Amino acid sequence: MENMTPGKIRGIDELCTDEGVFAVLAIDHRDSFRAVIEGDVSNEEITQFKTELVSGVGAQASGVMLEPEYSLPQLVNSGAVKGSQGFMAALEAQGYMQDPWAGPTTVLDGWSVEAAKNMGASAAKLLLPYHPDRPEHAEAQRDFVTQIAAKCAQVDLALLVEPVAFGMPNERRGEIVLETVRQLTDLPIDVMKIEFPGNPDDADGWADACAAVDAACRQPWVLLSSGVTFEAYRDQLAVAFANGCSGFTGGRAVWRPATDAAVEQRAEAISGVVSDQFAELRALAVATATPWRAV
Repeated sequence: MENMTPGKIRGIDELCTDEGVFAVLAIDHRDSFRAVIEGDVSNEEITQFKTELVSGVGAQASGVMLEPEYSLPQLVNSGAVKGSQGFMAALEAQGYMQDPWAGPTTVLDGWSVEAAKNMGASAAKLLLPYHPDRPEHAEAQRDFVTQIAAKCAQVDLALLVEPVAFGMPNERRGEIVLETVRQLTDLPIDVMKIEFPGNPDDADGWADACAAVDAACRQPWVLLSSGVTFEAYRDQLAVAFANGCSGFTGGRAVWRPATDAAVEQRAEAISGVVSDQFAELRALAVATATPWRAV
């Protein structure tokens, strides 16, 4: 919280439980969302799907992660996102999945930090393809983060940055995630959303990997799900929470059962298994995660 403004503090609090930990439903997916839904779906159908997810999980989510194509302002206008529930607004343009290393990240056309703030966002979120082995690209990405952070500071909006090293081999995961955190942590970032640093094939090393990240990261950090199974994500979170992690932003690991269900069974899947899974992760976070104000 050092040198953090009241506006940013308030915004982060809006995304957290009363205990000060993140239990965030991440549905800011766009290209990747289409990739996991069977068949050719319209923009309106994606908006409806996201509306059902947010409404189904409800107040169990301390906050939600949205984007300005299918869910902003739609889910705000419809009331699916409650007034008591904070939301993060994704800034990045799509297209990075084709070649994440083609160039530095850009903001979606027609969208901006100011627009996110004006819409009532609690924080801006920036997905950042980042790999320490690509020093020129990494430098350009750091410059971009600095520019975005300056714009967030101008409107007093918290910034969450999500560095992702696409194609990262399991045996180098700890090294890459840790070095990424080291290279980014001195930038004016308010919350870091990171990939799990432990090698999935070596659970004995998970605690040390998370502890190393916690020691290196000056910001509160939360764990993304990276599309793993719910069981794997739950196990990763348990270790991360025991080693300084301040919560989770759960995506496909939580809501995948809804995409697997037939349309006529989707509501049941959301109100049942998806809601139950989210509740389990929230309870784990509340019991064992490090409150962000304690970092």
